[in-house]
Amino acid sequence: MEISNDIRARIIDAADQLYQDTNRERFPTVDQVRRAARADMNTTSAVMKEWRRQQTAAPAAVAVAIPERVQDAMSAALATVWSEAQELANESLTAAKQAWETERADADTMRAELADAYEQQAQELDTCKQQLTEAQAENMAAEQQRQEQAQELAETAARLHELERREQDAQQRIEELRAELKQEKAHAEQQATAHAQKLDEVQEQHRQELAAIREKLEQQTAAHADQLAAVQQQRDTAAQELATVKARAEAQQEAAADRQSAAQAQADQLAAELEKARQSAAEAREQAAGLAGQLEAITAQNKELMAAIQKAQPEKKATAPRKRTTAKKDAAQGEG
Repeated sequence: MEISNDIRARIIDAADQLYQDTNRERFPTVDQVRRAARADMNTTSAVMKEWRRQQTAAPAAVAVAIPERVQDAMSAALATVWSEAQELANESLTAAKQAWETERADADTMRAELADAYEQQAQELDTCKQQLTEAQAENMAAEQQRQEQAQELAETAARLHELERREQDAQQRIEELRAELKQEKAHAEQQATAHAQKLDEVQEQHRQELAAIREKLEQQTAAHADQLAAVQQQRDTAAQELATVKARAEAQQEAAADRQSAAQAQADQLAAELEKARQSAAEAREQAAGLAGQLEAITAQNKELMAAIQKAQPEKKATAPRKRTTAKKDAAQGEG
């Protein structure tokens, strides 16, 4: 397996750093180096095997035959030197064996570490798969909840739109009702003003009619006074007729005064009713019909009053000539 120099250097640097962190007391595990170097397990395992071999490797002596020059120069000490050489060879062999045992132990340790790392990675993978499954389930639940919330939001927006439309319709209806109420109020005020004007006109007309009635009554009273004066002048010639005429004149005056008082009372009552109707007309349009009824009743009363007055006037006119005829007749009888 070919390993790039960059990855190899990164793994070795991570192993050296972790080894220095433990004060060179124990070798770092493959998984620790893999995590620190951010490399895969196979590459890290291969590089760590070489790194550990480098850390445990020691120089060993190689047993060779004694050169001839050594034999010639040191023939005397050959046995001693050879013995020393054998010891050195044994020491080298022992060191090599120890190194091999150490390397084998390191290999076993590495295999155990790799097994633990693989098991840990498998557990982590299972945990990740479970977390991924749970996350997918939560995501699906969240998506479903989001869809439900979106649907509820759409329904809420639709209801809100409907409420806004109803509110706009209600506001428009309120404005229409306000406009209608304003028009009705203006119409009622116009009607009240018209009724008030009409009542003023009727009252003024009644005042004029009452003034005319008073003037006619005054004229009639003056005429009766003139007639009474004429009768008094004829008292010497017709005393009994004069007394009768005087009595009749007084009765007519009293009747005229009674009629005048009744007419004045009716006029005052009419004025009071008209004033009350004017005050009531300003309250509401609903009382306008009542005012119209009262106005019709008052008009009928005025018509009756005018009819009674007109009926009374011909009687007075018919009575006056009859008095003159009787006076003349009495005067003729006196002369005879």
